[in-house]
Amino acid sequence: MYKIYQIEYGDTIDIIANKTGTTSENIKNINGFNSDKDLVVGELMIVPKEENKMFQSYIVKDGDSIYSISRDYNIDPDTLLLINGLKKFEYIYPNQELMIPKNDINIYVTKRGDTIDTILESFNIDANTLDQENDKIFLMEDQLIIHKIN
Repeated sequence: MYKIYQIEYGDTIDIIANKTGTTSENIKNINGFNSDKDLVVGELMIVPKEENKMFQSYIVKDGDSIYSISRDYNIDPDTLLLINGLKKFEYIYPNQELMIPKNDINIYVTKRGDTIDTILESFNIDANTLDQENDKIFLMEDQLIIHKIN
């Protein structure tokens, strides 16, 4: 998958490759650039769409429901709603894009009264692992906490 990238001041092909998680050679090949291409601020180029390490994309099909999708992907329907910013009785539509946790990702949704210890118990991991896998943990209700299964 690809997306459009607008060149910013100070960008080089190496910087853009680093920002988008690809290689300079890949960007040159996709755009037909030779090695000494001058980049112009504001110019558009094609770059690979950065892959999300925690979630995969799902495109809703005719007849899908939150419940059928959650069953197919073995995820709690309420968690699926929360991840996608949807309310319980909100409709989903064909061609709508939803985020689904990848198979090797566990999701925990915090509840009132949770502590770091209850989350560590839920995942059966240590505090260092939890800290490395999550940018910030506030222990507020409905915060998503993730754990990558090895």
